Amino acid sequence: MTGLDRQVPGLCRQTQILLVRRMVQWWRMSEQRVPFLGALIVAALFFACLDRWWVPLALWSVRPLLFTHTTLALLLSIFCLHVFGSNQPLFWRERQRGISVLGTFIARVLINALDVILQTFVFTTVYFIVRQPRIPYAHWMWPMILTAFAAAGWGYLVSTLVPERHGPFMVTLVVFVTCGLIANPDKLDKFLHGGFMEYVVDLTSITSWSNAMSFCRAKETLHLHLTDPVDIAEYAFQEDLYTRRDWGFGPCSTPPYAITLIGVLLLLASFTGLWFRNRDKHV
Repeated sequence: MTGLDRQVPGLCRQTQILLVRRMVQWWRMSEQRVPFLGALIVAALFFACLDRWWVPLALWSVRPLLFTHTTLALLLSIFCLHVFGSNQPLFWRERQRGISVLGTFIARVLINALDVILQTFVFTTVYFIVRQPRIPYAHWMWPMILTAFAAAGWGYLVSTLVPERHGPFMVTLVVFVTCGLIANPDKLDKFLHGGFMEYVVDLTSITSWSNAMSFCRAKETLHLHLTDPVDIAEYAFQEDLYTRRDWGFGPCSTPPYAITLIGVLLLLASFTGLWFRNRDKHV
């Protein structure tokens, strides 16, 4: 039987092969990508019109951005469910035959990053053009990119832990709570006073950090001269709220590191889930 022995390629060689295969699959998914891009464009147009004309708020206010960032996080996390949620029996079979779990993880995440970047660019650009926030595009884009990076991690994690049919419901619930409810400025103010809940918010709520980034960029760029007492009070509230957390990098430099940490932790948790979940189903 020695003639049937085969040598399994190492991690680097397998990753190269899997990258090529995943790229081919990515190209063949072009038609499936169109509905998501359409949904992103419609959402960006809706929120841009809402924030500019229908219910206009000050350009420095993060309240409209909470819904914008949450929508991007929700749509991208749902889109990313397919990365590890689809064709699971095929992956189980291939793993039993020697395919590298780490190589599979790297290849799928790297190729999916093309979609994450593309969809983030489309959503952010459409919103920016219509809203005209008077903030440099790079400053506007950076919080969106980090939000997309971390939100994709939620999609990966949920897809490795729950059955495919339950993925959209679970990831919607997680993103809605962590990015929409907890990050609401009025509720966030109650959590950021130390204790366990502040740690939970720091390590799960992407938009609480991305909103802080946006506020700091607006504060640096717009050179505000407020006269309305209501605006002055609201600005003071948001300034206190979004400059309260400092991990030693400065209150306006901490958010990028925090969102990156959330994204990395979610990637590590996703790989752990991919490695250990459903091992009894491998054939």
